[in-house]
Amino acid sequence: MLVLIDAHAHMWDRKMLPDLAVRSYMAPVLEIPEEERKKYGTMLDFNLEDEVPFADYAVSIEEPLETIYGNNMDYMVILGTDFELLGSGKMTNEEYMDWMFQRCTVDDKFLPFISVDPNKGADAVKMIEQLVKKYDPKGIKMYPATGFYPSDPKFKDYWDKVDDLGLTVVTHAGMALPPLDEKYCHPSEFSSVAEKYPDMNIIIAHLGGKFHEELLPLMEEHENIYTDCSALQGWAHDDRSMICKRIKSVSSRFPDRIVFGTDFPLYESSFSAMQFIREIREGDWGTDYQKDALLGKNMARILGL
Repeated sequence: MLVLIDAHAHMWDRKMLPDLAVRSYMAPVLEIPEEERKKYGTMLDFNLEDEVPFADYAVSIEEPLETIYGNNMDYMVILGTDFELLGSGKMTNEEYMDWMFQRCTVDDKFLPFISVDPNKGADAVKMIEQLVKKYDPKGIKMYPATGFYPSDPKFKDYWDKVDDLGLTVVTHAGMALPPLDEKYCHPSEFSSVAEKYPDMNIIIAHLGGKFHEELLPLMEEHENIYTDCSALQGWAHDDRSMICKRIKSVSSRFPDRIVFGTDFPLYESSFSAMQFIREIREGDWGTDYQKDALLGKNMARILGL
């Protein structure tokens, strides 16, 4: 039986992101020549004062549902992100979690993951306990770019709690724009975590992103390290063949430890989930077993679905 799971998607609210971050995101985009920006339609239109600072930031609930049912997906994992410590915003992380989980109640195909910044110390551990008790999520999203090294010994209590609760970890890896800092986003940072917690499943997002070369050695060393292929759509404009090349480089060695993800709603207007799925299914990069494992069977096994 074929299974299709989007293991990396988002639901954002404008109020959960500090204005400082939006201004920083705007800066490099506005340096792109106008003619070049036009190629992306409205995706790169920014307006700090609007409720939606850029087109793909906040979407109606109908849009992810259309993506799910239009592609016959079994589930879509919705990843929260805790930006609260980046600066003053209009919504606390707890309020954002409440908003996101409530929004996901409209359909059982949504599988929301909590997110709690470990830099909150003892409060982070308490919040994980509270959110798990309240929502019973299957996983937690990490975003090291907010300012932490996952391997830092001071986060022992945090990782102990995540491990005790059996949460699957999804972590960002690769590029990050200020005020975020990509120096924290190396996949290799999870080596000591994976070693200490061998029963904890850790998914390195974006095939490691710009630090892709660190991914395969990490997966070779630790059987509990997985990865997702989200954001590969970014290659579609300049070198579409790179999508399947990158997937093949991992799946050929670790066919049971790579999962599908879209990074929805990002890329939806430039290279949709439907196009991405078709590229994977029709691409000459692997066997039917590898494709079925990537597109859903691996994530179903990880989450016990």
